Amino acid sequence: MAMWRSAVFVAAAFGVGCTADIQSPPAGMGASGNATPGSGAGTNTGSGAGSSVGGGATSASGGNGSGSGGTSSPGSGGSSGGTTPGAGGSSSGGTGMLNPNCTPQIEATSQIPRLLNAQYDRTIRDLLGVTNLTAANGVVPSTLLATDLTSGMTDLAWANYKDVADKIATQVFADPKLTANFIKCTPAAGDTTCLHQTIIDFGRLAFRRPLTTDEVARFDKVIAAGATITPTGAPMEVAQALLYMFLISPTFIQRAETTAVSDGAGHFTLSSAEIAQRLSYMLWGTTPDAALNQAADQNMLQTPQQIAAQAARMLQDPKARDMVSAFHQHYLLMDSESHWATANRDPATFPNWNPAVVGPIDDETLKFFDAITFTAGSTFKDFLTSPIAFVNKDTAPLYGLDGSKYGADLTEVSLDATQRPGFLTRLGFLMNFASLTRTNPIYRGAFISKQILGIDIPAPPAGATQTALPDSPDLDTNRKQVDAQTSGDSCKSCHHGYINPPGFAMEAFDAMGAWRTTESNGVPLDTTADITVVDGQPTVHVNGPADLMAAIASSPGALQQYVKQWVGYAYQRPGDAADQCDVAQLSAKMAGGNYAILNLIADLTQTQSFRLREVSP
Repeated sequence: MAMWRSAVFVAAAFGVGCTADIQSPPAGMGASGNATPGSGAGTNTGSGAGSSVGGGATSASGGNGSGSGGTSSPGSGGSSGGTTPGAGGSSSGGTGMLNPNCTPQIEATSQIPRLLNAQYDRTIRDLLGVTNLTAANGVVPSTLLATDLTSGMTDLAWANYKDVADKIATQVFADPKLTANFIKCTPAAGDTTCLHQTIIDFGRLAFRRPLTTDEVARFDKVIAAGATITPTGAPMEVAQALLYMFLISPTFIQRAETTAVSDGAGHFTLSSAEIAQRLSYMLWGTTPDAALNQAADQNMLQTPQQIAAQAARMLQDPKARDMVSAFHQHYLLMDSESHWATANRDPATFPNWNPAVVGPIDDETLKFFDAITFTAGSTFKDFLTSPIAFVNKDTAPLYGLDGSKYGADLTEVSLDATQRPGFLTRLGFLMNFASLTRTNPIYRGAFISKQILGIDIPAPPAGATQTALPDSPDLDTNRKQVDAQTSGDSCKSCHHGYINPPGFAMEAFDAMGAWRTTESNGVPLDTTADITVVDGQPTVHVNGPADLMAAIASSPGALQQYVKQWVGYAYQRPGDAADQCDVAQLSAKMAGGNYAILNLIADLTQTQSFRLREVSP
């Protein structure tokens, strides 16, 4: 940082009030944030047995509130009636399913969470038009910040914020187009009117609320001190100093929720500006836009209906697609230490292996979820039953299509619904959850049971991943080998009850994701299996992938798991016990069958604790 900017901080920090403690952001995955691997089982490698999916479960964290069902909000089709809170909230029948007749809770939330790094980048983009730092080889700003952690601000992390702020301010004032995003007038020497108005106008955007009189006065002191804290005291130098001070202010770096207006029932009611902030960072992962700020300034974000109207509008904005993509990466563990982006095959075993498919098959997975989510009326079942796919010249042949008819970009096609229903029959899952020379029913089955069906399966015992794959003449299929490999007393209860069966049903797809009816040695495949769809309930018999997808699509456990992931992600506190009632009630609405995904996302804004926060003890 240049010497004069250090002087700016020393001379003006007290005047601007940059003395508040900067709190840490919530741990784990936040809305539109980055995935943080939890403490669950590690990734299985090689041919050994074991039940891990990789990445493990994300830990609970502080963050924004959850709450009760409330009224439904408009989405893009489907229905969403109001939820009916009742008494109790215990799980039912030992199945792990939550009882929707529960009393919602309002979680005690962090009042000043720090912006997650992805949120910081998007906020800088939307406020100033800066997406990459020219002074740092074009990296995104948060590359130079500390990672999203639960610990408090360290001296090094604070120095990084100041360094990034300096680079951003310098870049903004080096480009007239970017400068105009900060200051809308031309300041003149000896006239503070323009700079004073910039404090008010940009401050409203940077602080996500109108500045107080005291805050304006403190920034005005920076203007008054301009001649002593900048090289020449020129108006544009002072303007750059103002921008720097905004960017290092704790009020910008944190999302404060400090309004202390009682709701009469032991909670605080969030202000409209705080609601706008929650909406924008939950649905977009960035700062409020002009329409949201206008609604906040008019105090038009106090009722569920007012909030629902904004949520419906915001979900039609392209920024919502970024958030939905980030969520599904979280749901699928694509950002954690799992098997995604690990596809690799032995060319000797698979002569048609092409490394060029690695990126496109993962991109296809996210395009699939995007297409389903934003198609009017699409429901959770469509994730498991839709035949749409996205292929290019390299991936089309693996689906049995003519690659010469496609280019480098992914193109939407419709596949055979009897063979390829849903995302688990797409190349992304099939190829990433396989081994170098063969399919891997353990990888596939563990992911389906744990991550999609939400069944709690313990980590494998020590050394399990080193169990060799047996090889003998009577074990003439991969299924028989894996079944024998996992028959030990310490393995069979989990593997034979939960992990292997869904993996065996997926043996209809080889390690390249291609459809097959026999093993490479010509032995016919057996894809029948008895699947534990909901723990504690009778198994469901399936004959192959299509049956398995249908069973998952109608499984209350899979529905609940998807909703649970959404609630934890949106409220930035995965697995929080206080959110169980919300999960149960939203899952019950989704179980009706015509509850659109966009309705679910919108209804996350309709909970009591989206509008309220607990009074901290």
